[in-house]
Amino acid sequence: MKIVQIVPRLPPYTDGVGDYSIRLASQLLKGHGIVTQFLVFQPDIEIEPIIEGFAATVIPAHTPKALLSVLPGNIEGIILHYSNYPYIQGKIDAPFWLPTALATAVRQRNIKLIVMFHELPFFKFKKLNFLNPIQSLVSRRLVKVATTVLTDSARFQAILSRWLKQPVTCIPDFSTIGEPDERIPPLSDRSRRIIVFGGSDRSRVYQNHLKALLYSCHALGIEEICDIGKSLNLQPSNFPGVRLVQMGFQPAEAVRQLLLNSLAGFIDYSRFPGDLGKSSVFAAFCAHGLVPICSCYNPSEADGLEMHKHYLVPNPSLKNLSLTQLQTVVNNSSTWYENHNIVQNTKVFASYLSK
Repeated sequence: MKIVQIVPRLPPYTDGVGDYSIRLASQLLKGHGIVTQFLVFQPDIEIEPIIEGFAATVIPAHTPKALLSVLPGNIEGIILHYSNYPYIQGKIDAPFWLPTALATAVRQRNIKLIVMFHELPFFKFKKLNFLNPIQSLVSRRLVKVATTVLTDSARFQAILSRWLKQPVTCIPDFSTIGEPDERIPPLSDRSRRIIVFGGSDRSRVYQNHLKALLYSCHALGIEEICDIGKSLNLQPSNFPGVRLVQMGFQPAEAVRQLLLNSLAGFIDYSRFPGDLGKSSVFAAFCAHGLVPICSCYNPSEADGLEMHKHYLVPNPSLKNLSLTQLQTVVNNSSTWYENHNIVQNTKVFASYLSK
């Protein structure tokens, strides 16, 4: 089977959705014999014709004609990875042409269309949080033209199910840096190191939660903070009592090895309450057997995640936990992750493509 995946960007451009789609394409091929060709949405970037073994083409313009002109004739399905902000040009803009183009492709080619909603267009103003009325029109249209609708957030699932008037499948994100090929060592065999990694957004950890990070280190006997990602020019003098190692960008394999030999991972996901299950960084911590520590409580019970059971927060109880109790949290988070690791998530996509 041959399919197309439509994405905002692909490597070397930093993009979580692009990383997700590349991992998905690899597992679709490995596990199901499904071959992906990528169509890249943003027309103002240059990409290699082959990216990690997969053919890739930029959609030359934002029109139905342009998309249909580069859509291969021998495909049996399309996966649209929709995270609305990369698909718009301004706050009052929306790609109304996109659902029109996809509806035409589905009708003319008689092919499957899976729309994976990585985001919904929420507008945030102070403490208000509501759907952008213009951009959500496109999301609603995509729901109607899709043969299958998926999402990675239980919060989005409720909205999409209401729009579709039937249940929508939710699959929390897998680790986009990959998963360990070897035995996951217990905490007792790991270095007293805590990992902070991801895109430039991780700067919020140091700007807003440095005190909580240092407290976590003190409570758990952490000797080293390892920062992985684009350089933030952190000052070691701001990290008393603990060694700061700034690794910069690292290959995925190097990151995986560091994760497997570290005690804990620290993440700030407070900007996305209720959506911890869609964090690929959190997923990576779970996949590699670290103690996940969140900067604060994140109400993600709908995604199956409970504070103190699947992750910890920097409060006084942290220093009273034994290594056995910490290992229980790790085991719980690992079990939660195994239900939607890359193999399990890919099975969901493959099943809808083959129906």
